[in-house]
Amino acid sequence: MATINQKVDHLNKLTMIAMTSKDAYMYTTNKELCEFINSLKREGYNILEGIELDSYTDYEMLVIYRLTAWITQSISADELIRYGVADEGEELELDLLYSYMSDSEIGLMKCRVNYPEGIRFFYIEGDEIILKTAPYFLFQDCIMHKVGLYASDDILMPKEYLKMAPNTAGEKNLLE
Repeated sequence: MATINQKVDHLNKLTMIAMTSKDAYMYTTNKELCEFINSLKREGYNILEGIELDSYTDYEMLVIYRLTAWITQSISADELIRYGVADEGEELELDLLYSYMSDSEIGLMKCRVNYPEGIRFFYIEGDEIILKTAPYFLFQDCIMHKVGLYASDDILMPKEYLKMAPNTAGEKNLLE
């Protein structure tokens, strides 16, 4: 039977795998990671997001810098491809954008190879397992979605759905 320290080490490794996957930039949950977290919850552990900015070591920050750079590149290229945004009078260079996506996927895989054990995203405090708060909100958003720790499913709903949903009090959409 694995100790809680071994389980948290495995949780950190699963988190690293999720954060270096092709879809790391997408705000989706990682099924294997969520299942493991749910098994820890069934064992009686509370899985929480840290309240204050937790300190990462210099080594961990180096990994986070690299992951954030590659994830940001993927987000930017994906949005340009999805929304077809180009400078006025210019055509969208899809080949270039797809190469950016490919480069970021290669970079993420290199991070996984170079740091196979991952970093200490989670730590134990009593009967709580706490996700450290990352220094970059974009990285924190990605990791929170990957581990499935957002409190509300409303956050995961597409913006198109939220625009259509009326406010039950006044039957008017507050986003309008």
